[in-house]
Amino acid sequence: LKEMEADWTLKNVCILTGHSDRVWNVSWCPVGNLLASCGGDKDIRLWTKSGDDTWILQTTLQGVHQRTIRRISWSPDGAYLAAASFDSTVSVWKRKSDTDYEQIGTLEGHENEVKSVAWDSSGSLLATCSRDKSVWIWEVEDEDFECIAVVHGHTQDVKQVLWHPSKEVLFSCSYDDSIKIWKDEDDDWYCDQTLTGHKSTVWEIAFTPSGNRLASCSDDNTIKIWERRFN
Repeated sequence: LKEMEADWTLKNVCILTGHSDRVWNVSWCPVGNLLASCGGDKDIRLWTKSGDDTWILQTTLQGVHQRTIRRISWSPDGAYLAAASFDSTVSVWKRKSDTDYEQIGTLEGHENEVKSVAWDSSGSLLATCSRDKSVWIWEVEDEDFECIAVVHGHTQDVKQVLWHPSKEVLFSCSYDDSIKIWKDEDDDWYCDQTLTGHKSTVWEIAFTPSGNRLASCSDDNTIKIWERRFN
């Protein structure tokens, strides 16, 4: 608390180079000083801190995807990393150590580019979305991945999937200018609500840690903040 109250500034302490094409996404591991990055070169790079202002490449995961890796997502315990690719698949990696990763699965089924992947807060569900306009929900058990639902509702590419920080509720945003909320009832996933108001593509959504507010950014040059209200 004292550190947050003190005056502070952000400064660039390191520039990481190594990717040979556009870098699309970075993701901090929930455990330790480990950063994952991915991009158009079809590689995943894992970086860690070594010294005061020095970051080094720990390892590179490559040779699996045939096209751009668009987004990566760590499981809540930091033990697994999922990667969504434009080759229409998602790879899942097990972190055995900071330098040793094992691919334990490839999720297939989407008919086009996979744009996003996200773990829920329990680590037992994984969501993916695609240019094929669908959202897939996968159940994770003993390193086995089973698709338990394929939901449709968006009329154009789905850009991102995002779980509520503490509830089993899934959000997705799309080129169709909307955000959809997906819920499960008796093992049947359905669209509970559609948030409209943006005039163009909704590129990304983000929750506050409490999950009471959602922010969305759009190609219409606006950011909208959505707040949970009780009737």
